[in-house]
Amino acid sequence: CEHAFWGCSCLVTVIVALDSQPIKIEGEDFIGPFHGCSALANMVLPQGSSATTNTSDSDGPTKSRTFGRCTMLHNRFGEGTDSIVAGLIGRFDNFPVHKMCYNHSSTTAQELRLCIENQDDVEGSFVDNFG
Repeated sequence: CEHAFWGCSCLVTVIVALDSQPIKIEGEDFIGPFHGCSALANMVLPQGSSATTNTSDSDGPTKSRTFGRCTMLHNRFGEGTDSIVAGLIGRFDNFPVHKMCYNHSSTTAQELRLCIENQDDVEGSFVDNFG
């Protein structure tokens, strides 16, 4: 499904189970499955995931259209495919409470309470790249 979500400008969230197999995001004709998803902001990729870096002459050497026109992702991670994929894979690095909430279907209230109690009281430690 090279163009699965292409142009879905109102798509905000794509839920991927944290324990799923790595995902390889590929596009065809320089357009990836998330091209034009300007509101996409809530997504996590499993460790080992990758995306095709497909640039065209009009985009220049560093821009990719795999996540082209994904404004929210560009604002957080830049326009390069590699930086976006790395950001989505590492989104919950140093944010165990966020990770547990994202993966809420397998998190118990007791586990979440203990995780919150064990957090350092560092200002800003509860705000990830997405706010």
